[in-house]
Amino acid sequence: MSDTLKSKNSFAGKLNDPTMIFAVMLIIIVMMLIIPIPSFLLDFLMVISVLSGIMVVLTVAYAKSATDFSIFPTLLLVTTILRLSINVSSTRLILTQGADFDGKMVRAFGQFVVGSSDSTGMVVGIIIFIILVIVQFLVITKGATRVSEVAARFSLDKMPNKFMAIDMEVQNGVITEADAIIKRQLVDEESAFYGSMDGASKFVQGDVVVGILITIVNIVGGFSVGMVLRNEPFEMALQNYISLTIGDGLVGQIPSLLISFGTGLIVTRAQANDAVGSVLWKQMTRQHRVFTISGVALLVLAFLPGFPHVILSLLGAAMIFGGMQIKKAETTASSEIAKSKDKTDKDEKKGPEDVTSLLKIDPLTLHIGYELIPLVNGVDNTGILNSISGIRRSLAMEMGLIVPPIRIQDNIRLNPNEYVFKIKGQEIGKGIIRPGCMMAMGESLEALDGEKTVEPAFGLDAYWIKEDLRAQAENLGYTVVDPPTIISTHLQELLRTHSFEILDREATNELLENVKKDYPVIVNDVLNEAKFSKSQIQKILQSLLIEGVSIRDFPTILETLSEYNPQTPIYELVEIVRQSLKRGICNKYKTDEKELFVIRINPKIENEIYKNMSTERDGEPVLRLNPDVLNKIQIAIRDKVQDMYKEGYPPVIVTQPQIRRAVWEICQYINKNIAVLSTRELVNDLDITLFGQVMIEEKVPVST
Repeated sequence: MSDTLKSKNSFAGKLNDPTMIFAVMLIIIVMMLIIPIPSFLLDFLMVISVLSGIMVVLTVAYAKSATDFSIFPTLLLVTTILRLSINVSSTRLILTQGADFDGKMVRAFGQFVVGSSDSTGMVVGIIIFIILVIVQFLVITKGATRVSEVAARFSLDKMPNKFMAIDMEVQNGVITEADAIIKRQLVDEESAFYGSMDGASKFVQGDVVVGILITIVNIVGGFSVGMVLRNEPFEMALQNYISLTIGDGLVGQIPSLLISFGTGLIVTRAQANDAVGSVLWKQMTRQHRVFTISGVALLVLAFLPGFPHVILSLLGAAMIFGGMQIKKAETTASSEIAKSKDKTDKDEKKGPEDVTSLLKIDPLTLHIGYELIPLVNGVDNTGILNSISGIRRSLAMEMGLIVPPIRIQDNIRLNPNEYVFKIKGQEIGKGIIRPGCMMAMGESLEALDGEKTVEPAFGLDAYWIKEDLRAQAENLGYTVVDPPTIISTHLQELLRTHSFEILDREATNELLENVKKDYPVIVNDVLNEAKFSKSQIQKILQSLLIEGVSIRDFPTILETLSEYNPQTPIYELVEIVRQSLKRGICNKYKTDEKELFVIRINPKIENEIYKNMSTERDGEPVLRLNPDVLNKIQIAIRDKVQDMYKEGYPPVIVTQPQIRRAVWEICQYINKNIAVLSTRELVNDLDITLFGQVMIEEKVPVST
């Protein structure tokens, strides 16, 4: 009993399933092409066809956006196949039954719609049919097809800008990530809709052509069957088959015309968030002069002889009255705006203007010229935005730095192909991009056909080459990168170099709160027990970042600080922290064989530097070397560093702890990528290899 009830409920549920009903309808439509159907079922399907055309037009009229009726391209195909199946079935019945055909919809359109069943009615019916075909084929269908093509192309072209706007809204906190996902889906749906409409509009165009061919076949076939097979006289065959063919053609063309009209309506509507009728009324009633002048024109026509005076007078008066009402509404709205403005002016006079919103500065901003806008999203999300996400993850893993969101905005003041990166509103780097080109880097670049340039991140010699030369350049051994990679690499290097500027007090506090979740005791020891201030911790972290030392191991940094007095000078605390992070520092420069190549400072030079160091009031050491001696030391360091670069090793200098900071400051004027380590920062399990020693040649005194 229960099994029987369950099966009944399951069957009832399937009957209520729209997908199942739609699938059954598709099978029936296809079977109609080969299986004869009775005339009453043909009438039912013809009514369904006319009803579908009416419902499509009304749905389009009430749709607020194209995506509200995204199933329309599919429905367009289904209704086209339905009409063709009906045409085939009606043709079969007309040719087989002849005068005995009792299809009420066909005969109604062939007699009642035309007006009479005599020869005059047939001629009128043929003319109406031809007019419908011409209007649909040459006006509506052709125009809708062209608009669909243009709308599809424009929709695809605007996708990158729309995605960029959505991402900017997320970065600026205007919308949440969940809202952004919905907006991106709508953009994808809109683009897919117009792309589908571009192809689906061809169905309507083919439907019109097939309708004409079926009509011709019906007339020729009707005369052949009636006069040859049934031996009917010419007049009877003409009366029967022409009338039925006209009715069949009209009953097929009218729903086709409605759906074609709906196609043109939905692809020509602008991006308005309201129904077509509402938008039409709002835009047509903005100017009262349109109604007033139109009404006056109708009244002038009403006084001319031969025109319908009553109709023109009534309609003209109605238009003038409507214009007066619109003008009255405009006057009321203007007075309200004036009152509001007067109130605002009075409020402004009461106090100074609030300009606090103008003081807001974005932490990180990437300004781009308008030609670089397509690079923001790129192809398949391979643009700048996707690279920025990777950069933030990379710097978090490598440097332990939380990079704030980077705002991307177009700037008309820049050159079309220029970009500028700013930190807190101040420019720190910029570059030029050649859209449609690739950057090739390597030796003997003259072999390439391109424009000479300089790679912006590291200052390497490079060439701009055409995209079609990429494979050739790579086969020759050159490194080839695309514009988004160029910008993102430059951006990452700028962020790494200026990481200490990004680490403000808010970022420091965020790091402390993050560590406090897993290491509450360490944070309490540093802030509460040792009584280090957050400003001291910020300065220490900034000093580490300036020299490229990762602060990812923040717990070790805090644990080291907890063992020392907060009154200790900052530079001494930095040196102590560096020693606790020595493994991470050495691992950054070691080879795969755990070998560290270093340059040693000659003890005489170290002694000279140490003797010329003094201490400021705040405890910071200051180097006061003779300029000539300083220049000689820098030249000696530069020569050794260049030798290391030629051998493919990163430049690392090892010196005594007391002068490590002073040596680093000397090296900053040579190359900012030189790492200076103290002897206490070397790890025992690494193989330290002496690459060379920095020495100054002493001149032999001339004897007299």
